[in-house]
Amino acid sequence: MSKARARSGNVPFTATSFIGRRRQRKEIRDRLADGRLVSLIGPGGVGKTRLALHVADEMNHLFDNGVYFVELASVSEGGDVATAAVHALGIADQSNRDATAKLVEYLRDREILLILDNCEHVLTGAAELVSEVLRYAPSTRILVTTRTSLTVTEEFLYPVPPLTVPDDSQPVSAESLAQFESLRLLQERAAAASPGFVLDEHNAAAAARLCIQLEGIPLAIELAVARMRILSLDQILERLTDRFALLTMGSRSAAPRQQTLRSLVDWSFDLCTEPERDLWARLSVFAGSFDLTAVEGVCGAGGGTVDLLSSLVNQSILDVEDQESSMRFRMLETIRAYGAEVLTRTGHEATFRTRHRQYFLTAVKDLERSWCGPGQATSAQWMRVERENLRTAFETAAPGGEYQLQLLGGLRYRWYADGYLAEGRRWADEALDAPESGRQPTPARAKALWVAARVCLLQGDHQAAAQRLEECEAAAARLNLADAAAHCLGLRGLAAQLRGDLSEAEKHFGVALRELADVGETPEWLMASFEYAVTLSLGGRSADSTAVSTSALAVCEEQDERWARAYLKWSQGLDHWLRGDFTAAQATALDALREHRAFDPSLGTALMTELLAWIAGSTGQCERAAQLLGASRSLWRRTGTELAAFGPKLTGYHSACHARLEQAMPPRALSTALHAGTKRTPAAIIAYALAEADETGSTDIPPALTSRQQEIAALISKGLTSRQIAADLVISARTVESHIENIMTRLGFVSRSQIASWHAGQSL
Repeated sequence: MSKARARSGNVPFTATSFIGRRRQRKEIRDRLADGRLVSLIGPGGVGKTRLALHVADEMNHLFDNGVYFVELASVSEGGDVATAAVHALGIADQSNRDATAKLVEYLRDREILLILDNCEHVLTGAAELVSEVLRYAPSTRILVTTRTSLTVTEEFLYPVPPLTVPDDSQPVSAESLAQFESLRLLQERAAAASPGFVLDEHNAAAAARLCIQLEGIPLAIELAVARMRILSLDQILERLTDRFALLTMGSRSAAPRQQTLRSLVDWSFDLCTEPERDLWARLSVFAGSFDLTAVEGVCGAGGGTVDLLSSLVNQSILDVEDQESSMRFRMLETIRAYGAEVLTRTGHEATFRTRHRQYFLTAVKDLERSWCGPGQATSAQWMRVERENLRTAFETAAPGGEYQLQLLGGLRYRWYADGYLAEGRRWADEALDAPESGRQPTPARAKALWVAARVCLLQGDHQAAAQRLEECEAAAARLNLADAAAHCLGLRGLAAQLRGDLSEAEKHFGVALRELADVGETPEWLMASFEYAVTLSLGGRSADSTAVSTSALAVCEEQDERWARAYLKWSQGLDHWLRGDFTAAQATALDALREHRAFDPSLGTALMTELLAWIAGSTGQCERAAQLLGASRSLWRRTGTELAAFGPKLTGYHSACHARLEQAMPPRALSTALHAGTKRTPAAIIAYALAEADETGSTDIPPALTSRQQEIAALISKGLTSRQIAADLVISARTVESHIENIMTRLGFVSRSQIASWHAGQSL
């Protein structure tokens, strides 16, 4: 390409300014400098054409013979793409040669950038023409916009992401909005449509929510702005449930399919084959992301599922997220909503909603049956990844019906093993207290009741737990449910222990262990053994406590169970500490922490950090004890409960440790150490606890994040948005969001700013 030339060609001028995409523009220019064919791919309305036009304008002076724009939307399916290109370039050739030959001859010795816009409906003709140009016109470069790859050998696919949007978990201010491309577009177009409009503190939150809900799609934002002549931002948000009816009245100068959101998606839908349309509609029952196994289980597309999914990915109907263990798919909400409308019109919505619910209930039951084994950490991760689908399955079922009750009971390990107590409590109250349920005793309701009772106890709500247990005991007696009765006995023991009534707790646990063993409830038997061992230790019966925990640990070893094993080791560490054997206490508590770190930081991490703080305080390690106490405070806040829920004994040990530190440390030093512990992330807390306690000084701790997640965390710390990160790493923005979600899960965070702070701390 030449260094500098005057602007030439036929690239149309655009009446409105171009917003953002600086990184994408540079990368596309670089790709055209290094290669000869770049295809901008993405769903309709994402801004492929505008981006191509802006890149063309920026590069025009580099081509001796100019930049030419070939608009193919008006070319009928199967029409002559080459003829359209000949007309666009103004080639005057009166011979009877075919259009391709004329075009190739014209381009052969010319240095031109050729833009083929909207190729998806004439793929065959476009691919044939491009192949000929690449072969016989070596100085021509081609920029294509399309929903679907041309599948030409030299083609470089460049996915065009939506505009950047704010993080919906973070508060926004008028000053912070300018960093997001979608908000800048909204502000500029709104000011033009409604003179006097400004983004300020009064409407910043609504503007951010609008751009988030429209997923940063430029066309959707422009259509929403057109409604701002008669509707406020809040009114538009209220009406977005029917986005296709609301988002109309686009620019009259736009192509017909781009004047309404529905027309745009209609265009994409019409280009799909009948099997592709059927699968698109069926996929709309999923929420969030989904994998191939779920698609096969729910949509029933038969042996051609993989091919159909590949086709929908190629047409930008689906996005692909590359996760650590599998590939997952996701739809933009606009695409999903359109598919849902189609599914409703077919009359098959109820069928596929039912299949979706049944698939996830079956998966949950399989997980529940296999929980007591080596796959626990994987099962916990599956529940986190599928939480949106699980929630949708729950919400679309009859309130308080058998499905909701079965799903609630089956997901109990998500609530109190994976640390989502607040979520479990909401689900339990929603299902068990639904007016429609009638509260008739059934095995599923009895199970949901004892699961809910445990969640209430772990939150410290003894009154609600007692009500759930009373109803469960009545149902167990009426229906002769030995398993439910055994669970109630164990939970009565736990309730007594947490109240500080150790003798009452011992009485219930002694019977509960026998009955839980008789009904084959191994996971609950293990947890009851842990709770019984703690009760015995708190009552001064060390030998009996050791016997109970040792017996349970043997079962854990036999079944390669890790979750209950970590808690049982914690009980042994507590017993060693209470007897004054601080060396054994520390070794055992650290062993428990190492075991538990395979799971998302939850109740176990908080309990283990507490115990390590008490041990450090008892051995004169004041700085360490203070930091661990501070760390435990932040961990309790994350779990949705507090140490006080675990009874007066443990609360007393915490208070005694704090009092000892107040005597041993200057106030300012103690405050600084507590604050330092509070600011640590769960992963950093575990790393600190294990590294500090290693007598060899080794800090050989497995990384908290994968290498890809470390890369993304580093870019977040530099202030890059998800779209910028995606462009930097050449992956999709959805994949970036998925990685960020996993980072937050691993580290126990709720915002990007916490990731940035964590990375900065790791670097230091």
